[in-house]
Amino acid sequence: MNKKQARDLFNKYVNNECTPKEIELLNNFLDSFQDRNELWSDLDFNEELQKKIWSKIQLRTNIGKRTKKYPFMSLLRYAAIFIGIGIGIFVWAELKKTERPEPVSWDNEVVLKMGDNSLKKVNTSGKGVLVNTEGKVIASQEGDLIVYEQGSMAETLVYNEVHVPRGETIRLVLSDGTSVHLNSGTSLRFPINFTREGERKVFLKGEAYFEVAKNAAHPFSVTAGDMGIRVLGTHFNVSSYKYSEEYVVLVEGSVEVQDYSANGSGNAPKTIKPGEKASLLSGSIDVKDVDVEDYLGWRDGSLIFNNETFADIIPKIERRYNVNIENNLSSLETVRFNGKFKEESIVDLLDTFKESVGFDYQIIEDKIIIKTNDKSMENNK
Repeated sequence: MNKKQARDLFNKYVNNECTPKEIELLNNFLDSFQDRNELWSDLDFNEELQKKIWSKIQLRTNIGKRTKKYPFMSLLRYAAIFIGIGIGIFVWAELKKTERPEPVSWDNEVVLKMGDNSLKKVNTSGKGVLVNTEGKVIASQEGDLIVYEQGSMAETLVYNEVHVPRGETIRLVLSDGTSVHLNSGTSLRFPINFTREGERKVFLKGEAYFEVAKNAAHPFSVTAGDMGIRVLGTHFNVSSYKYSEEYVVLVEGSVEVQDYSANGSGNAPKTIKPGEKASLLSGSIDVKDVDVEDYLGWRDGSLIFNNETFADIIPKIERRYNVNIENNLSSLETVRFNGKFKEESIVDLLDTFKESVGFDYQIIEDKIIIKTNDKSMENNK
């Protein structure tokens, strides 16, 4: 669900117009935020709507002990988010200044956001342990692998969030034994320990490969953009990069895919089988057979293109090599390519495309400018 859809649902909520399905969507959206500053800055509410939401929460808090009329009582968990509104928007702005930690750039480093919102840089060439605010060890780290302490359950959820920059990948083992391999340009929000009841929920932005530890009593779910994926134990790849196709590719077991977008919220979830890919289209879930290996090469550093347009390939190159590409040849956008690359440098890769199609390029620091090569592009139309 994007920002506009969330704001529309909040407007419906304050007017008592939400359906049960829309309430579920709001709950999933709220669950993807860990602190109030992030929520307010992302939604960009005006002061009038903030006050309406807070007034409605106050009303439901007062009558909550006498009636179950309101199904959206789970929102009360977020009452602390709205308390500052009653003091006034200017005081709230000051609170944001004091509560928000000093900005840390994670453009080129793996960064872990801890339960207290502090940021820790992860040295993928070293090793060490991660501790919480009480000094208790919660995980160990060696190289690109972070392993959380296994077995223990929590009364309440405390989240960590790992951010992986372009040009890097990292592996996690969650507290339930689930293994997650994160692609470049990806973030994953997950509990340090799961609770004794309910689902095991994580939230993904980007791409990851999951090997889920089986636990029939506690299904595992991934919220990734407008997709919801629910499983018991299985292996699958999820991609939900911004402005790119959102899809799930199943390797082993079975998963249930739900469309949380506004257009698809009324549709029933679909269950897919190994070797199938489920993609979100406009208001529907498209399922088709694929070669799963085409979608898993990134785990060992490979780039695989299977009849893909250059427009779709560009963001993959940018993430893999941590570069920015400026393509000044509109005719190149729709040209399709096949190939597999692994050890090649960015120059090797560009030269391969150049030989196939014909163009010139210039590299300035981390920026690549693609430009015409006389009339070669005209000859390849």
